[in-house]
Amino acid sequence: MMPSMRPQRFPQALIATLAFILLSGCQTLGPETVVAGRAAYNDVIARTSSEQTLGLIVRIRYEDPIGLLAVSSVTANLKFSAQATGQVGIGSKSNYSGNLVPFSAGVGYEDSPTISYLPVAGQSFLTEWLKPISLDTVILSVQVAGRGAGIFGLTVARLNGLRSGADASPAQRAAFYRAVQLLDELHGLGVAEWFPPEEPNGKYELVISGYAPAHTAQVEELVTLLGTPAAAKGGAEIRLAASSSLQSHGDAGLAFRTRSVGEILRDAAQGVEVPQEHVKAGVVAASLDNGGAVGLRIRSSRDAPSTASLAVQHRGWWYYVDDADLESKQVFQQIQMLFLSAIAEASDSGQAAPMLTIPVR
Repeated sequence: MMPSMRPQRFPQALIATLAFILLSGCQTLGPETVVAGRAAYNDVIARTSSEQTLGLIVRIRYEDPIGLLAVSSVTANLKFSAQATGQVGIGSKSNYSGNLVPFSAGVGYEDSPTISYLPVAGQSFLTEWLKPISLDTVILSVQVAGRGAGIFGLTVARLNGLRSGADASPAQRAAFYRAVQLLDELHGLGVAEWFPPEEPNGKYELVISGYAPAHTAQVEELVTLLGTPAAAKGGAEIRLAASSSLQSHGDAGLAFRTRSVGEILRDAAQGVEVPQEHVKAGVVAASLDNGGAVGLRIRSSRDAPSTASLAVQHRGWWYYVDDADLESKQVFQQIQMLFLSAIAEASDSGQAAPMLTIPVR
């Protein structure tokens, strides 16, 4: 008599193993998605924000309409799925011995993010666009970056009688940059330091001390350029109070007239190298002789550039910052920080604005 044929039940050990695999898979997927997702989202948002800034500078150069979108939120929707497969022999062991397929289990997930954009416009944006950068921001940036020539050239339109920017003559700009170069040199030597105000309504002070006799000539040249020659007297300590003003303080201190974000971007747009065919067609003005006053050079190319650290397309051409142009990369980074700060302020003030939400499949 042949043995009876009946289904074999799943061994309890196998069921327990399957449950453990599924549960442990769910526990590890969460942290892994943060590790992979956060870096990926951050990289993409940072890159596209930089591309938006570069595209804005190019559009300003062409006097084309501009528009901005700020990423207000990113919601990652994870869809999990699990599956298990296996085969169990039927009948006596002699009939299926060696043919039993082991159990297998798998857990998968699909990331379907929802990204919300907030249009940056209205009175709040106009205010941030036109408002001069605070003197505190300028001096703190110099202290942190240690590159006064770059920061001052970017953010300061006038310093006492000195002028920079696209509207200044080459001689005026040369005197301005010589003064900030001297400031950089003396700061690097530990001779010149910026000190914060001691009182809530006080002023920053530029203190120059310990410079005689080795650096007396540099200090005298600096105070002469600044229009404060009486400040240097026989190697004595020099204290110049800094303030935001259109009037020169003469021997009393330093008068700054800072630029707005809009002015900085317009000056930066003079550094865009536009194709001659666009100039001949009349769609863009020829570059000024003193264009690129802030030290940013944006190159153009008919084909996609192979050496770009950042690139955008406009009117059939590529515009980019060359990866080997360290000065332009540094200046663009500073512009980006100031611009993103202005966008953030405008976005925070305009929460009632309509929001564009796009689910990504």
